[in-house]
Amino acid sequence: MTKSIENIVSFPVNAQRNSFFGALSSILLYRNAYTEDTPFFCGKYQRNCIRCGSCGNESFLHKHHLKIYQYLITITGCAYFWIDKEIGNSYDRQYIADEFSETALDRLSLALYASGYHYESMNKTTEETILFDRIKQSIEEKQPVLIKLSLGDLWAVITGYNDDKNLPYLMKFRHSPQLNKDWYNKLSNIVFITDKYDSTISLAESLNHMIHHLNTSNRNKLEQKIYQKLDTELDGKKLGKWLNQINGLAIETRWHASECYRNTLVSVFDNNQYKKLLLEASDLHLHFHDQAWKIWALLGVSPQTHYCVPHNISELLDKTSVRVELKSLFQELFTIDSQVSHLLQECLYLLNHSQVYVKQSGGSKDIL
Repeated sequence: MTKSIENIVSFPVNAQRNSFFGALSSILLYRNAYTEDTPFFCGKYQRNCIRCGSCGNESFLHKHHLKIYQYLITITGCAYFWIDKEIGNSYDRQYIADEFSETALDRLSLALYASGYHYESMNKTTEETILFDRIKQSIEEKQPVLIKLSLGDLWAVITGYNDDKNLPYLMKFRHSPQLNKDWYNKLSNIVFITDKYDSTISLAESLNHMIHHLNTSNRNKLEQKIYQKLDTELDGKKLGKWLNQINGLAIETRWHASECYRNTLVSVFDNNQYKKLLLEASDLHLHFHDQAWKIWALLGVSPQTHYCVPHNISELLDKTSVRVELKSLFQELFTIDSQVSHLLQECLYLLNHSQVYVKQSGGSKDIL
Protein backbone atom coordinates (compact mmCIF):
# COMPACT_ATOMS: atom_id res chain seq x y z
CA MET A 1 0.00 0.00 0.00
CA THR A 2 1.24 3.49 -0.89
CA LYS A 3 0.35 6.57 1.09
CA SER A 4 1.45 10.01 -0.12
CA ILE A 5 0.90 13.68 0.60
CA GLU A 6 0.05 15.40 -2.66
CA ASN A 7 0.78 18.90 -3.95
CA ILE A 8 4.00 19.58 -2.06
CA VAL A 9 5.94 22.19 -4.04
CA SER A 10 9.34 20.92 -5.13
CA PHE A 11 12.56 22.85 -4.60
CA PRO A 12 14.60 24.80 -5.51
CA VAL A 13 12.47 27.74 -6.59
CA ASN A 14 14.46 30.45 -8.34
CA ALA A 15 17.94 31.06 -6.83
CA GLN A 16 17.88 28.60 -3.94
CA ARG A 17 21.18 26.76 -3.54
CA ASN A 18 20.67 25.68 0.09
CA SER A 19 18.77 22.39 0.24
CA PHE A 20 18.09 22.70 3.99
CA PHE A 21 16.15 25.94 3.61
CA GLY A 22 14.64 24.75 0.33
CA ALA A 23 13.25 21.52 1.80
CA LEU A 24 12.05 23.27 4.95
CA SER A 25 10.29 25.95 2.87
CA SER A 26 8.44 23.24 0.92
CA ILE A 27 7.23 21.73 4.19
CA LEU A 28 6.16 25.05 5.73
CA LEU A 29 4.41 26.10 2.53
CA TYR A 30 2.28 22.95 2.76
CA ARG A 31 1.75 23.03 6.53
CA ASN A 32 0.62 26.67 6.41
CA ALA A 33 -1.90 25.78 3.67
CA TYR A 34 -0.73 28.28 1.05
CA THR A 35 -2.62 28.19 -2.25
CA GLU A 36 -2.59 30.13 -5.51
CA ASP A 37 -5.26 32.33 -3.92
CA THR A 38 -3.15 33.31 -0.90
CA PRO A 39 -2.32 37.03 -1.34
CA PHE A 40 1.33 37.85 -2.00
CA PHE A 41 2.87 41.14 -0.86
CA CYS A 42 5.05 42.61 -3.61
CA GLY A 43 8.13 44.37 -2.25
CA LYS A 44 8.91 46.04 -5.55
CA TYR A 45 5.64 48.01 -5.60
CA GLN A 46 4.84 47.80 -1.86
CA ARG A 47 1.36 46.40 -2.37
CA ASN A 48 -0.37 43.07 -2.72
CA CYS A 49 0.43 41.49 -6.07
CA ILE A 50 -2.10 42.36 -8.79
CA ARG A 51 -0.43 40.09 -11.37
CA CYS A 52 0.81 43.07 -13.38
CA GLY A 53 3.20 40.82 -15.29
CA SER A 54 6.45 42.62 -14.40
CA CYS A 55 7.85 39.41 -12.89
CA GLY A 56 6.37 37.11 -15.50
CA ASN A 57 3.66 34.60 -14.82
CA GLU A 58 5.31 32.92 -11.85
CA SER A 59 2.79 31.10 -9.67
CA PHE A 60 1.85 32.47 -6.28
CA LEU A 61 2.91 29.20 -4.68
CA HIS A 62 6.42 29.62 -6.07
CA LYS A 63 6.51 33.24 -4.91
CA HIS A 64 5.44 32.23 -1.40
CA HIS A 65 7.98 29.39 -1.35
CA LEU A 66 10.77 31.83 -2.21
CA LYS A 67 9.47 34.34 0.34
CA ILE A 68 9.56 31.73 3.12
CA TYR A 69 13.09 30.69 2.07
CA GLN A 70 14.27 34.30 2.10
CA TYR A 71 12.74 34.95 5.50
CA LEU A 72 14.30 31.86 7.08
CA ILE A 73 17.77 32.33 5.61
CA THR A 74 17.77 35.98 6.73
CA ILE A 75 16.46 35.77 10.29
CA THR A 76 18.78 32.82 11.05
CA GLY A 77 21.72 34.97 9.91
CA CYS A 78 22.74 32.62 7.10
CA ALA A 79 22.05 35.33 4.51
CA TYR A 80 25.07 37.23 5.86
CA PHE A 81 27.63 34.46 5.43
CA TRP A 82 30.65 34.73 3.17
CA ILE A 83 31.55 31.12 3.92
CA ASP A 84 29.11 28.61 5.40
CA LYS A 85 31.41 26.51 7.57
CA GLU A 86 28.59 24.21 8.73
CA ILE A 87 26.91 23.47 5.41
CA GLY A 88 27.01 19.69 6.04
CA ASN A 89 25.94 19.83 9.67
CA SER A 90 22.70 18.44 11.12
CA TYR A 91 22.07 21.69 13.05
CA ASP A 92 21.12 20.04 16.33
CA ARG A 93 22.04 22.98 18.56
CA GLN A 94 19.09 24.59 20.32
CA TYR A 95 18.52 28.28 19.70
CA ILE A 96 18.94 30.38 22.86
CA ALA A 97 18.70 34.14 22.38
CA ASP A 98 21.57 34.91 24.77
CA GLU A 99 23.92 32.24 23.35
CA PHE A 100 25.00 33.39 19.89
CA SER A 101 26.13 30.75 17.39
CA GLU A 102 28.39 32.47 14.87
CA THR A 103 28.14 29.59 12.37
CA ALA A 104 24.35 29.23 12.91
CA LEU A 105 24.44 25.70 14.25
CA ASP A 106 21.05 26.63 15.73
CA ARG A 107 19.46 27.42 12.35
CA LEU A 108 16.99 24.50 12.48
CA SER A 109 15.79 25.36 15.97
CA LEU A 110 15.55 29.10 15.23
CA ALA A 111 13.82 28.62 11.87
CA LEU A 112 11.06 26.49 13.40
CA TYR A 113 10.81 28.68 16.50
CA ALA A 114 10.27 31.72 14.26
CA SER A 115 7.77 29.74 12.16
CA GLY A 116 5.83 28.57 15.20
CA TYR A 117 6.29 24.79 15.03
CA HIS A 118 7.37 22.20 17.55
CA TYR A 119 9.65 19.48 16.26
CA GLU A 120 11.50 16.34 17.25
CA SER A 121 14.87 15.44 15.77
CA MET A 122 16.19 11.86 15.57
CA ASN A 123 19.07 9.94 14.00
CA LYS A 124 20.39 6.38 13.60
CA THR A 125 20.51 5.86 17.34
CA THR A 126 16.83 5.00 16.83
CA GLU A 127 16.10 1.70 15.11
CA GLU A 128 14.97 1.70 11.47
CA THR A 129 11.60 0.04 12.18
CA ILE A 130 10.76 2.58 14.86
CA LEU A 131 11.70 5.51 12.60
CA PHE A 132 9.69 4.08 9.71
CA ASP A 133 6.63 3.68 11.92
CA ARG A 134 7.05 7.31 12.98
CA ILE A 135 7.31 8.34 9.31
CA LYS A 136 4.06 6.52 8.57
CA GLN A 137 2.36 8.24 11.48
CA SER A 138 3.50 11.66 10.25
CA ILE A 139 2.33 11.01 6.71
CA GLU A 140 -1.06 9.81 8.01
CA GLU A 141 -1.31 13.09 9.90
CA LYS A 142 -0.45 15.08 6.74
CA GLN A 143 2.91 16.19 8.16
CA PRO A 144 5.79 15.99 5.64
CA VAL A 145 9.11 15.02 7.24
CA LEU A 146 12.48 16.75 6.88
CA ILE A 147 15.43 14.40 6.39
CA LYS A 148 19.18 14.83 5.95
CA LEU A 149 21.22 12.21 4.11
CA SER A 150 25.00 11.65 4.18
CA LEU A 151 27.56 14.32 5.05
CA GLY A 152 26.87 17.24 2.68
CA ASP A 153 23.99 19.64 2.13
CA LEU A 154 21.64 16.81 1.19
CA TRP A 155 18.27 17.59 2.73
CA ALA A 156 15.01 16.18 1.39
CA VAL A 157 11.30 15.97 2.17
CA ILE A 158 9.60 12.67 2.97
CA THR A 159 6.25 12.92 1.20
CA GLY A 160 4.92 9.38 1.58
CA TYR A 161 5.72 5.69 2.02
CA ASN A 162 5.17 2.24 0.54
CA ASP A 163 4.04 -0.15 3.26
CA ASP A 164 4.78 -3.29 1.24
CA LYS A 165 8.41 -2.33 0.61
CA ASN A 166 8.89 -0.50 3.92
CA LEU A 167 10.37 2.46 2.08
CA PRO A 168 9.69 6.21 2.19
CA TYR A 169 9.21 8.54 -0.76
CA LEU A 170 11.88 11.25 -0.75
CA MET A 171 11.65 14.52 -2.66
CA LYS A 172 15.23 15.69 -3.17
CA PHE A 173 16.75 18.85 -4.66
CA ARG A 174 15.53 19.15 -8.29
CA HIS A 175 13.72 15.79 -8.12
CA SER A 176 10.14 14.60 -7.75
CA PRO A 177 9.36 12.15 -4.92
CA GLN A 178 10.86 8.68 -5.38
CA LEU A 179 11.15 5.57 -3.24
CA ASN A 180 14.53 5.51 -1.52
CA LYS A 181 15.99 2.19 -0.40
CA ASP A 182 19.11 3.73 1.16
CA TRP A 183 17.33 6.25 3.38
CA TYR A 184 18.36 4.61 6.65
CA ASN A 185 21.90 3.65 5.61
CA LYS A 186 22.59 7.25 4.60
CA LEU A 187 20.54 8.84 7.38
CA SER A 188 22.19 11.71 9.22
CA ASN A 189 19.17 13.41 10.78
CA ILE A 190 15.39 13.22 10.54
CA VAL A 191 13.09 15.99 11.77
CA PHE A 192 9.43 15.46 12.61
CA ILE A 193 7.69 18.84 12.50
CA THR A 194 4.65 18.43 14.71
CA ASP A 195 2.09 20.84 16.12
CA LYS A 196 1.86 24.55 15.44
CA TYR A 197 1.85 27.25 18.12
CA ASP A 198 1.98 31.05 18.30
CA SER A 199 5.69 31.80 18.15
CA THR A 200 6.94 34.06 20.91
CA ILE A 201 9.89 35.40 18.91
CA SER A 202 9.74 39.18 18.75
CA LEU A 203 10.73 41.42 15.91
CA ALA A 204 13.38 42.98 18.14
CA GLU A 205 14.85 39.55 18.88
CA SER A 206 15.00 38.74 15.17
CA LEU A 207 16.68 42.03 14.29
CA ASN A 208 19.18 41.66 17.13
CA HIS A 209 20.15 38.20 15.87
CA MET A 210 20.60 39.49 12.32
CA ILE A 211 22.78 42.37 13.56
CA HIS A 212 24.98 39.93 15.47
CA HIS A 213 25.64 37.97 12.28
CA LEU A 214 26.63 41.15 10.46
CA ASN A 215 29.24 41.98 13.12
CA THR A 216 31.29 38.87 13.87
CA SER A 217 35.01 38.83 14.54
CA ASN A 218 35.56 36.22 11.82
CA ARG A 219 33.98 38.56 9.29
CA ASN A 220 36.63 41.19 10.05
CA LYS A 221 39.39 38.59 9.84
CA LEU A 222 38.12 37.36 6.48
CA GLU A 223 38.03 40.89 5.10
CA GLN A 224 41.68 41.44 5.96
CA LYS A 225 42.60 38.00 4.62
CA ILE A 226 41.01 38.81 1.24
CA TYR A 227 43.05 42.01 0.94
CA GLN A 228 46.24 40.23 2.01
CA LYS A 229 45.70 37.40 -0.49
CA LEU A 230 45.05 39.86 -3.31
CA ASP A 231 48.36 41.55 -2.47
CA THR A 232 50.52 38.45 -2.01
CA GLU A 233 49.03 35.22 -3.44
CA LEU A 234 51.01 34.12 -6.49
CA ASP A 235 48.87 31.12 -7.40
CA GLY A 236 46.17 32.75 -9.53
CA LYS A 237 44.11 29.60 -9.93
CA LYS A 238 44.01 28.95 -6.20
CA LEU A 239 43.15 32.58 -5.45
CA GLY A 240 40.49 32.75 -8.14
CA LYS A 241 38.71 29.62 -6.91
CA TRP A 242 38.74 30.89 -3.33
CA LEU A 243 37.39 34.33 -4.25
CA ASN A 244 34.73 32.78 -6.47
CA GLN A 245 33.57 30.53 -3.65
CA ILE A 246 33.20 33.52 -1.33
CA ASN A 247 31.55 35.78 -3.90
CA GLY A 248 29.29 33.03 -5.20
CA LEU A 249 27.65 32.49 -1.83
CA ALA A 250 27.40 36.16 -0.87
CA ILE A 251 25.92 37.33 -4.18
CA GLU A 252 22.96 34.99 -3.74
CA THR A 253 22.36 35.31 -0.01
CA ARG A 254 22.46 39.13 0.06
CA TRP A 255 19.83 39.18 -2.69
CA HIS A 256 17.66 36.97 -0.48
CA ALA A 257 18.22 39.35 2.43
CA SER A 258 17.28 42.33 0.26
CA GLU A 259 14.06 40.65 -0.78
CA CYS A 260 13.26 39.66 2.80
CA TYR A 261 13.49 43.27 3.98
CA ARG A 262 11.10 44.61 1.36
CA ASN A 263 8.78 41.60 0.92
CA THR A 264 8.40 40.39 4.49
CA LEU A 265 9.86 42.55 7.26
CA VAL A 266 8.63 45.85 5.83
CA SER A 267 5.08 44.54 5.57
CA VAL A 268 4.76 44.00 9.33
CA PHE A 269 5.58 47.62 10.17
CA ASP A 270 2.82 50.20 10.63
CA ASN A 271 5.37 52.99 10.76
CA ASN A 272 6.83 54.94 7.85
CA GLN A 273 10.17 55.52 9.55
CA TYR A 274 10.75 51.77 9.94
CA LYS A 275 9.66 51.16 6.38
CA LYS A 276 12.11 53.78 5.10
CA LEU A 277 15.01 52.20 7.01
CA LEU A 278 14.24 48.69 5.76
CA LEU A 279 13.79 49.80 2.17
CA GLU A 280 17.18 51.56 2.38
CA ALA A 281 18.70 48.31 3.65
CA SER A 282 17.02 46.44 0.80
CA ASP A 283 18.44 48.84 -1.79
CA LEU A 284 21.93 48.50 -0.28
CA HIS A 285 21.97 44.72 -0.40
CA LEU A 286 20.53 44.80 -3.92
CA HIS A 287 23.46 47.07 -4.84
CA PHE A 288 25.75 44.56 -3.11
CA HIS A 289 24.36 41.93 -5.49
CA ASP A 290 25.06 44.15 -8.51
CA GLN A 291 28.64 44.89 -7.41
CA ALA A 292 29.30 41.19 -6.77
CA TRP A 293 28.44 40.59 -10.43
CA LYS A 294 31.33 42.95 -11.27
CA ILE A 295 33.63 40.72 -9.21
CA TRP A 296 32.44 37.75 -11.23
CA ALA A 297 33.18 39.65 -14.44
CA LEU A 298 36.75 40.36 -13.29
CA LEU A 299 37.19 36.69 -12.44
CA GLY A 300 35.81 35.67 -15.84
CA VAL A 301 32.88 33.90 -14.16
CA SER A 302 29.50 33.82 -15.90
CA PRO A 303 26.57 31.53 -16.72
CA GLN A 304 28.64 30.40 -19.71
CA THR A 305 31.35 29.06 -17.35
CA HIS A 306 28.62 27.54 -15.15
CA TYR A 307 29.74 30.04 -12.49
CA CYS A 308 33.15 28.36 -12.26
CA VAL A 309 36.45 30.17 -12.82
CA PRO A 310 37.64 29.94 -16.45
CA HIS A 311 40.80 28.19 -17.66
CA ASN A 312 42.61 31.50 -18.02
CA ILE A 313 41.98 32.61 -14.44
CA SER A 314 45.73 32.76 -13.66
CA GLU A 315 46.27 35.05 -16.62
CA LEU A 316 43.42 37.31 -15.50
CA LEU A 317 44.80 37.61 -11.97
CA ASP A 318 48.32 38.31 -13.24
CA LYS A 319 47.12 41.82 -14.01
CA THR A 320 47.75 44.24 -11.16
CA SER A 321 44.84 46.41 -12.28
CA VAL A 322 42.43 43.47 -11.88
CA ARG A 323 43.61 42.78 -8.33
CA VAL A 324 43.33 46.45 -7.41
CA GLU A 325 39.78 46.59 -8.76
CA LEU A 326 38.84 43.37 -6.95
CA LYS A 327 40.15 44.79 -3.68
CA SER A 328 38.12 47.96 -4.19
CA LEU A 329 34.95 46.00 -4.90
CA PHE A 330 35.35 43.73 -1.88
CA GLN A 331 35.92 46.80 0.28
CA GLU A 332 32.64 48.19 -1.01
CA LEU A 333 30.80 44.96 -0.23
CA PHE A 334 32.04 44.86 3.36
CA THR A 335 31.11 48.53 3.72
CA ILE A 336 27.59 47.80 2.48
CA ASP A 337 27.17 45.06 5.11
CA SER A 338 28.26 47.57 7.75
CA GLN A 339 25.78 50.16 6.46
CA VAL A 340 22.95 47.62 6.55
CA SER A 341 23.91 46.71 10.10
CA HIS A 342 23.59 50.36 11.14
CA LEU A 343 20.16 50.62 9.52
CA LEU A 344 18.96 47.50 11.32
CA GLN A 345 20.35 48.89 14.58
CA GLU A 346 18.28 52.04 14.00
CA CYS A 347 15.21 49.86 13.54
CA LEU A 348 16.02 48.01 16.75
CA TYR A 349 16.55 51.25 18.66
CA LEU A 350 13.19 52.59 17.52
CA LEU A 351 11.50 49.33 18.45
CA ASN A 352 12.99 49.43 21.93
CA HIS A 353 12.11 53.07 22.54
CA SER A 354 8.66 53.41 21.09
CA GLN A 355 5.37 51.59 20.76
CA VAL A 356 4.99 50.07 17.33
CA TYR A 357 2.02 48.18 16.02
CA VAL A 358 2.99 45.04 14.18
CA LYS A 359 0.51 43.38 11.87
CA GLN A 360 -0.49 39.86 12.79
CA SER A 361 -2.87 37.46 11.12
CA GLY A 362 -6.08 38.25 12.96
CA GLY A 363 -5.24 41.57 14.48
CA SER A 364 -2.30 43.44 15.93
CA LYS A 365 -0.29 43.57 19.09
CA ASP A 366 2.20 46.02 20.46
CA ILE A 367 5.91 45.36 20.77
CA LEU A 368 7.47 47.57 23.39
